[in-house]
Amino acid sequence: MSPQPTRSQQLLTRLHALPRLTVPALVLVLTVVGLLAPPAIGVPCLVLLALFLGWLASLAWPRLDSTGRLLRALVVGLVVGAAIARAAGGLD
Repeated sequence: MSPQPTRSQQLLTRLHALPRLTVPALVLVLTVVGLLAPPAIGVPCLVLLALFLGWLASLAWPRLDSTGRLLRALVVGLVVGAAIARAAGGLD
C-alpha cells in the first residue's frame, strides 16, 4: 500500500502540469500589481506572494545549503517588508 500524497505534493503536481511560464508570470503579475496598485489591492497581492514564496521555500528548505536558505529568507522578507510599507503608506 503506497502512502497518500501530501497536500503540498498534490499542489506541486498541479503547478507542474501548468504551462512552463504560468508560475513565473503569476509571480511577476502579483509583484507588479502589489507594488503599483492602490494599497487595498496591492497589499493582499504582496501577502499572497509572500505566502506562496514562503511555502516553496519551506518545501525546499531541507535540501538547501546556508546560502540558499539565506537568499530565500531574504526574498520572502523583502516581499513582507514591501507589504508592510504599502500598508503603512510608505510606497505610495
